[in-house]
Amino acid sequence: VSTQSTGGVAHDQIIKLLEKIDDWDYDVFAMQEATKGGSLFMTSYTLLYKHGVVKHFNIPEEILVNFLQAVESGYHNNPYHNSTHAADVLQVTHYIMGPGGLKDKINMTPNDCFACLIAAAIHDYDHPGFNNNFHIRTGAYLAYLYNDRSVLENHHLTQVFDLVKDPKYNIFGTLSWEQLKDVRDTILEVVLSTDMGLHAKIYQTFRRRVTEDKDWASRDDQRLAMSIAIKMADISNCCRPWNLYKAWGKNIAEEFYNQGDTEARLGYTVSPFMDRRKDKTDFAKGQVSFMNYIVIPLFEAGNKLLPKMEFTRRTCSTTSRRAPLSSPRGAAWRGTVAAA
Repeated sequence: VSTQSTGGVAHDQIIKLLEKIDDWDYDVFAMQEATKGGSLFMTSYTLLYKHGVVKHFNIPEEILVNFLQAVESGYHNNPYHNSTHAADVLQVTHYIMGPGGLKDKINMTPNDCFACLIAAAIHDYDHPGFNNNFHIRTGAYLAYLYNDRSVLENHHLTQVFDLVKDPKYNIFGTLSWEQLKDVRDTILEVVLSTDMGLHAKIYQTFRRRVTEDKDWASRDDQRLAMSIAIKMADISNCCRPWNLYKAWGKNIAEEFYNQGDTEARLGYTVSPFMDRRKDKTDFAKGQVSFMNYIVIPLFEAGNKLLPKMEFTRRTCSTTSRRAPLSSPRGAAWRGTVAAA
């Protein structure tokens, strides 16, 4: 890791944390503290080099740094959907690709690795802290702009591809037209798949496909598998070690309640599980239901493709039994309505 990339901050501590970049218990919160708010930059920078993307595409160092700094600064200081969450999803995506076996299973190309890593890093770029349903209910500009379809996911993508129109941020500048088309198409499909409004359709498609006895050689199949990888990463909190699960749970609860407070103030019915007055009665029920009906089935399907990931389903099952015994504000949960 270069001096330029770390900004001279706590080099030894950062290097020690990066030694766990291939581990399931990588602590993005510790990295956020060690880098003084630079966990997304540091994780992205490291993984783009680790997967050989920078060398393969001959990405200029200055443009790489400019782009990663701009992406990190484009995340807002939301309790949950912030740059730390993006760094966490990125590292889990890397874990699924590498230790989890996805790269070998579907024969991921350099284009695929580049697309997956960038998609994970930017998947919630410029997230306002309010979900798709809120934008649609309130008639927000973004809802009209994207016709109520994957509102925030389209916004994240549009903002990032608008950013790279400026040559000093164009991390794709060295790609041929064919490479760029392939990488962009994959990024679009993978990020759009994180819209939980599309979850049932994508999950059922993958569930059927994973039972078929044939190679994952077609482009559609490969992009489906990559979409499942980032979807698993995006809702992986309850499959992580308990200390990380609790920290994320506290953050998502606060963001949900912030939205609920705003809905009440505007005269709307408060969305399910977003009423802070019902924290003690509703929150634990909601997060356990989400684990049992969304997270565990998704990871079970994913594990059929990637047997090395089997331990995650067991971890989540244990968490779903333990969570109701903890403070609801300390339990991690993402609702199907509010996950965008």
